[in-house]
Amino acid sequence: MNEIPVLAMVKREMQRKRITVSELSRALKINTSSASGMLKSPTFQVQRLAELSEVMNYNFFREIAAQLPYTEPVYVNASEQSEVEELKSRIKELEMENTILRQTLKDLVSR
Repeated sequence: MNEIPVLAMVKREMQRKRITVSELSRALKINTSSASGMLKSPTFQVQRLAELSEVMNYNFFREIAAQLPYTEPVYVNASEQSEVEELKSRIKELEMENTILRQTLKDLVSR
């Protein structure tokens, strides 16, 4: 997989929004030297990237996801997941009932 240029994305958005390193450090509540060092590192922790997304009002995760060649995940909330499990269980019951009824019909026809 190709390396994702997260640092370049962050720097691009900083330039686009005219955010300085000192403004960024204040927003992230870290000292300026830490912010400067962070902007020299080629990688970011997920939490830090989430914080940067909030400060810059830009979804870096969506841009990163657009570069990945994978399909979208299926989002299901807890209540929907419970309903899906119940429906799967009901389908199994109905398939079993169908099998029994077919066998019963075969037995009756063969007599």
